[in-house]
Amino acid sequence: MSAPLLFEPAAGIPLCWFTVASRVGGVLDPTGLEGFTRQAGELARRGAGGMDRAQLDDAIDRLGASIDVEVDRDWVALTGTCLERNLDRTVALAAAVLADPMMSEREHEVLRRESQHEIDEIRDDDGTLVERYFQMQCVPGHAYGRTLIGTVDSLERIERDALLRHHRGVWAPDNLVLGVAGPITPARAREVADVLESAVAGRQAIAPPALPAPESPPGRRLYLIDKPQRTQCQLWIGHLAPAYGTADFLALMPVETAFGGMFSSRLMQEIRVKRGWSYGAGCRMFRSRAPHWLRISLAPSREVAVDALALTLELYEQLAADGITAEEHEFAVRHLTGSLLFSQATPRQRMRQAVRHQLLGLDPAYPRQVRAALEATTVAEARAAAARWLHPRDLCITLIATADDIAPLLDKAGLAPTAIIPFDSY
Repeated sequence: MSAPLLFEPAAGIPLCWFTVASRVGGVLDPTGLEGFTRQAGELARRGAGGMDRAQLDDAIDRLGASIDVEVDRDWVALTGTCLERNLDRTVALAAAVLADPMMSEREHEVLRRESQHEIDEIRDDDGTLVERYFQMQCVPGHAYGRTLIGTVDSLERIERDALLRHHRGVWAPDNLVLGVAGPITPARAREVADVLESAVAGRQAIAPPALPAPESPPGRRLYLIDKPQRTQCQLWIGHLAPAYGTADFLALMPVETAFGGMFSSRLMQEIRVKRGWSYGAGCRMFRSRAPHWLRISLAPSREVAVDALALTLELYEQLAADGITAEEHEFAVRHLTGSLLFSQATPRQRMRQAVRHQLLGLDPAYPRQVRAALEATTVAEARAAAARWLHPRDLCITLIATADDIAPLLDKAGLAPTAIIPFDSY
């Protein structure tokens, strides 16, 4: 057995946690079959080892345990939580999901309908809807731009037999990364890992795909997502950013934080505190294996949406031109290094972080190295990274609003929409 195992001891805690993850995720979805990997992962959990969905759920519940599926663009994971005395039985049930999923046609149809209902819920939730359209439009052709849940049409095209083949290729020995945390010994953790790895023995792995980052289209592109009767708008603004774990990503973390990552950030102060235009206003880089997005988000009312967009663009131009000040850099680094402690406070958190970083091709200990690395960064490095990566003239903007209300105001402000898109078209 050779899959990496990340173990985190947890003396004095009666709970155990385990994760078995695959290095491939939703970027594997075939064109036109968006949602394929998510459907395969969720369906495998709905009955396994000769038990249908209800029987498997009952067996897990009787142990006071949980077994869940997580699907990301870069990975798929099966996670478990249980009492230490029930560890073997819980792991055996998780192994059954990996080795012998029922993948019933009935559950496939039920899951398909549930996913289509989730898409309806996304259309009702403007905060989620703006992200869905931004992902699609930010860098056309990028693997991260495709929806994980799928579309109404793509879900109809997914066949159950293809999902079973996909499951076997995703869950194969060469793709596995395992994590265990709890009040057990390293040898006991290895036993758990061996059971999970044995469940997929002999399978041919689907290799993790290459993830080239296409060039971002030049110029500002504003996509107005037309939704009736909006009194509040949702705005996402951004472009391609460096891959997580690179030197430039690290150097940009204080920039991200100073501009829109805390209450005292420039964006929050100008948009919320001084003008009251949006309750929240933030900036974030996505943490992924390949270059992903930097996005700015805010939710202004209909009356001030265009003014808020114009001011945000102006603030971003200033940031790109001048970077952050030495004082901002120092404060942002202190904020970041202090907040890191909260994300590493429990054995479960530390184990899951180690697994995730292994999946992303980084040192599993990277989360514990970030504090010192951030403290070693300089404001000059932050400014240089900002000059390389911040492109205020080449932005994707998605705006959820009522077109009849906003389009004339955008035209007047010199921000005419590139396209007006019905909110329920994707």
